[in-house]
Amino acid sequence: MSNDITPRTLYVGNLDRAVSETLLSALFSHIGTVNNCKIIREPGNDPYAFVEYEDHTAASAALTTLNQRLFLEKVYT
Repeated sequence: MSNDITPRTLYVGNLDRAVSETLLSALFSHIGTVNNCKIIREPGNDPYAFVEYEDHTAASAALTTLNQRLFLEKVYT
């Protein structure tokens, strides 16, 4: 039974400018099913993204497993 108030979306900051939504989604899908991945690009700032999982368990596992990892020469948060 899914809990609708448990977060399923992760904020991923400090991304390399070369990252694509396809690449980021592929990386995070190793943990669980990714429903959506959206990279936000603002002038003068590093890109950041929101990765939405199908369920909160996968989102929690991704947060634990992938937080502070090196990806494309940057440590994302």
